[in-house]
Amino acid sequence: MKLAIDKGRMMDALNHASSFLGELRTSNLAPKEYYQLYISVTDQLRHLVVYLTEEFERGRKLADLYEVVQHAGNIIPRLYLLITVGYVYMKTSPTCRKEILKDLVEMCSGVQHPLRGLFLRNYLLQMCREVLPSTNDQPNEGVLQDSLDFILTNFAEMNKLWVRIQHQGHSREKDRKEKDRQDLRLLVGTNLVRLSQLEGVDVNCYKDTVLPSVLEQIVSSRDAIAQEYLMECLIQVFPDEFHLATLKPFFNSCALLMARVNVKNVVTALIEKLSVSKIDDPKPSELYDEFSSQIDHIIETREDIPAEDVIAMKGSLIKFALKRLPGEEEPIDRALNSGLAIIKDREASQALHKELVSILMLQIGNNRRDILIKFMSDSNIKED
Repeated sequence: MKLAIDKGRMMDALNHASSFLGELRTSNLAPKEYYQLYISVTDQLRHLVVYLTEEFERGRKLADLYEVVQHAGNIIPRLYLLITVGYVYMKTSPTCRKEILKDLVEMCSGVQHPLRGLFLRNYLLQMCREVLPSTNDQPNEGVLQDSLDFILTNFAEMNKLWVRIQHQGHSREKDRKEKDRQDLRLLVGTNLVRLSQLEGVDVNCYKDTVLPSVLEQIVSSRDAIAQEYLMECLIQVFPDEFHLATLKPFFNSCALLMARVNVKNVVTALIEKLSVSKIDDPKPSELYDEFSSQIDHIIETREDIPAEDVIAMKGSLIKFALKRLPGEEEPIDRALNSGLAIIKDREASQALHKELVSILMLQIGNNRRDILIKFMSDSNIKED
C-alpha cells in the first residue's frame, strides 16, 4: 500500500488496503489478540488518510472515491475503507457531514458478528470524533442533534453486539464469555465519553435527550454486566450538575435493573461522587432527603436485595451526612435506625458483618457504636 501511495497509484493503494483489512475477518482470536491485530491494521490506515487528504488538495473528488470503495468485495474491508474515505470527505467538505454520518452508522449494521462489529464501530467512533458537530453555530455543516443521533445509534448497536457475546456458544463457556465481555467494555463506554465531550450538551440536553435514550438502552438490554458497567460509566463521565438535575430518573432506572446487578455499587458510587461536589443547589439537607427517599424506594422495589447491600447504601447516607451536614445528628440516626430495622430479621453473614464494621469505623459517636455493637451481638452477626 505504501509503495502504491508513493507512486500515486490510488486504486492499487486501496486494493492493498483491502487485502490487509481482510485479516480483520477472522473469528479465531480472543478479544485481546483481536485488539492487537486491530491496532496494527488501523495504524496503517493513517498513511491512507494522509494520502487521501493530499489527493483532495490536488483536486480529486472524494465523493467519487466514496462511491468506489463501496464496491470492495468483502464487507469488513469495504466498511473500514468507507469510514476512512468518509472521514477525509467530511473533514475536507464539511457540508456533507450530516449525510455521511448517517450513512456510515447505518452501513455498519451490515456486520453483526459481535467481536468484528464492536471493533468496526469503535473505528467509526474514533475516526468521526473530530468531525462531529458539537454546536448549532454552523447549521450548513451539521448541528448538535446530528452528533447525538450518530453516537446514540452507535451506542445502542454496540451495546447489543456486546450483550450478544453472552448468548453465543455453549453454556459451559459462561465464565470465559464474561471475561471476554469485561475486556471489551471500554469500547461500549467510549460512546458515553464522546457524548460528554460534545460542547453543546448542557444540563437540559442531557436531561431531555441524552439520559432518557441511554437509560432506555441500559434497562432494555436486560443484561447484568452491561447494566452495572454502563450505570457506573454514566456516573463517572458526566458532570455533577447533570446528575443533580436527573436524580429521579437515574434512581428509578436503578430499581428496574436485573436482579444480578449489584445496585449497591451504582448507588454508593453516585452518592460518593456528589458528596464531594462543589455545587450548592440543591442544599445538602434536600439532597440527603432525596437520596434517602430513593434508596428506600429501591429497597422496597427490589425485594431480593441482600442485607449487606441495604447497610452499604445506608452507610453511604451516613458518610454523606458526616461530610455535608456536619454536626447534624438526625440524618445519621435516621439512616442507621432505618437500616437496622430493615435487616433485623435477615440471616447473618460475613458480608453483612463487614458492612456493619465499616459503619462502626466512622465518626458516628459512642452511643451509636454501642447500639450497633448490641445489634450485632443480639443478631449473632459475627465473622465466620
